[in-house]
Amino acid sequence: MKHSTTTMAVLLALALASCSQQGNTEAAKTAAAGGAPTAADQTKDPGMTDLKAPSPDSVLYVIYQRDGDGAVSYKIDSGAMVSYWYGYPFTLKGRQYFTGFATSTEGDDTAESDGGMMEPGHVAIAQATFVKAEEAGKPIWSQVDTDGYVGEFGHNDQPDAIDETRKPLSQEIADGRLLLALPTRSFDNGVAQSLYALFLFDPDNVDDLSFRSWGYLGSVVAGSDNTAACDDNKIMPCAVSTGTLSFEAPGQAGLPNVKIALAGKEISGPDKTRDLGAEDAVTYAFDTKEGRYQP
Repeated sequence: MKHSTTTMAVLLALALASCSQQGNTEAAKTAAAGGAPTAADQTKDPGMTDLKAPSPDSVLYVIYQRDGDGAVSYKIDSGAMVSYWYGYPFTLKGRQYFTGFATSTEGDDTAESDGGMMEPGHVAIAQATFVKAEEAGKPIWSQVDTDGYVGEFGHNDQPDAIDETRKPLSQEIADGRLLLALPTRSFDNGVAQSLYALFLFDPDNVDDLSFRSWGYLGSVVAGSDNTAACDDNKIMPCAVSTGTLSFEAPGQAGLPNVKIALAGKEISGPDKTRDLGAEDAVTYAFDTKEGRYQP
């Protein structure tokens, strides 16, 4: 759902109120200058060093309209647990943006919740997006969009974890959209899986897809590691693989195909592994019917 454009002033006033309650005047001054850094200061855009990213707790307030007293994970009225997930600064068509992503577990089975609406164990992905503007000659973040649901993923009521050993990748599309690949990791039955979570940013509504401004387009596999389960080849062959993502020629809906080139080893049979090579690369294309990338 589109929201009317507002400046960051309201949000920062809330941040200031929170800081004053804690008696932290210096923190309030920092917030007034443009917000605190993200939780892990995950990504930086050289052109945005003059404006700090909105703080994680401010992003959560914008999305869920509940004050967490500075917390980056807390329960809201519906019984859902909301958490800050990732902050991404980027430039598109000459404009500087910041998007804060958050996640929410399914709420209680009440009238105020979304109980029963998501796949079991999934979390909903939410976002708040800001664009760089000026007010009284000073740079500020102006809120341009927020959405409590742009897709869902994860396991056991937890999102896929951001993999800080790899960098986000993005591809600007000629029609003004942006395809973003965020590196994530999941772990199940002793096997760690490397993934890229794919998101589409469509600020000008150039397509007729029901993604709003941001949409989650699924995750693609980019390697695995069974070291925790193989027990030095005693239980099964140990196999570790890594994947390199590249954007290829556009496919359906004008979105680029995504290619994962794999290296390392994979299990090929009982007590056997084989080396991965160029022939093992996997190309994912956007499927308009499913609304996500498929191999």
